[in-house]
Amino acid sequence: MSHSHSHAPGGKHGPQPPPQQQQRPMPTPRDPAIEALIDAQYVPVDLKVDGSIVRCGPHNAVVCKECNLDFLRLTQLATILTQNPNIIVPPPSNMNLVNKNLSTMVNKIKEEGNSNFKAGQFDQAVIRYTVAANGAQSRAPWEPNGVLREEVSTILANRSASFAGCHDYISALADAEAVVEMRKNWPKAYLRKAKALRGLVQLDEALDVLAIGLSFDSENKELLEFKADIKKVQKTLDETKNVKAILP
Repeated sequence: MSHSHSHAPGGKHGPQPPPQQQQRPMPTPRDPAIEALIDAQYVPVDLKVDGSIVRCGPHNAVVCKECNLDFLRLTQLATILTQNPNIIVPPPSNMNLVNKNLSTMVNKIKEEGNSNFKAGQFDQAVIRYTVAANGAQSRAPWEPNGVLREEVSTILANRSASFAGCHDYISALADAEAVVEMRKNWPKAYLRKAKALRGLVQLDEALDVLAIGLSFDSENKELLEFKADIKKVQKTLDETKNVKAILP
């Protein structure tokens, strides 16, 4: 009895040979002259390593003028990599590099929030400011802290005003307090906090906050005007209490 079978065109009978493994490139042989030069220039340095902080051994300093050693950049890099283990791309050599595209995006969204606020659309302004704040906080850890602090504090100050426009004075106060922590010498931070306290009818506390703001800028027009407004409200409340006390 005969039988037949077919195989792919060009195929061959019998077992196929295993696929050839790709050969790895051979490492470049070391150059004895270069190795000798490296050995000749090598100078051991007495170091102290504490976590991600590198210091000069004899003087326990990150920047040591006496030993002419500067481990600041190395410490910054080690700290960034230690605190951010998920970083895939290493930080740039210029640690002061600012992501301009992110700055543009954050500012654009913040301006959208400003437009909403001016139009009285306070709930929409809160949403845009929140998106802008989240964008600003996504900056790489090696970007200058001052850029992040100024961006976020400005956005939160605006969001505080928007929360106040929505009569959510608790949220307005929370944002204002965060701004005060970030920029303690910024009068507008104290204005935002005072206005939130005014909304909560905590007038004495609002005046205390304004006094702190005025200690940084004693001629600040917004702070002085709002202080006068609160004084008027207090006077009106006191007169109302007196009338009620007289009435039977």
